[in-house]
Amino acid sequence: MARARRKKVAVGAINGIWGVRGHVKVTLMTSNPDRFQPGVTLLLHGIPRKVLDVQWPRGYPVVLFRGFEDRDAAESLIGELIEIPESELPTLPEGEYYTHDLVGMAVETSEGAPIGTLTEVLRTGSNDVYVVKREGAKDVLVPAIPDVILSVDVPGKRMVIEAITGLLE
Repeated sequence: MARARRKKVAVGAINGIWGVRGHVKVTLMTSNPDRFQPGVTLLLHGIPRKVLDVQWPRGYPVVLFRGFEDRDAAESLIGELIEIPESELPTLPEGEYYTHDLVGMAVETSEGAPIGTLTEVLRTGSNDVYVVKREGAKDVLVPAIPDVILSVDVPGKRMVIEAITGLLE
């Protein structure tokens, strides 16, 4: 019997080297910066790696991973994603979703007319905005508000929206 492949979720991306001891600069891709603490284990190339040290110069994390304790070794990590198993994510309250659950969803109107595929979630000050790619037409920006988002079916990868006046123009 084949083992089910475990899903992983990116929590950061390595974008450079910091110093000479193997620290790497990380762009956060999580709202939980506590994931980056000495002693925790994160995935690099799908392999568990222990965090030995974390510093926060200028408000962004620089991380030292076991097995990459010098500059040369750390350089091989530039461009890599830092991941966690999806099973480590906390359950969200009703009506809230992880971005990775939404991206790739088919979006349709309440009348059943297909609109396109949700490709990106934009974080704004008041509410998120979903970017929906349409074939042969410009993208649609859908505000993530209750008057517009009628239902979200994560397992079925389907979202139903109310096409309010001007939304699809």
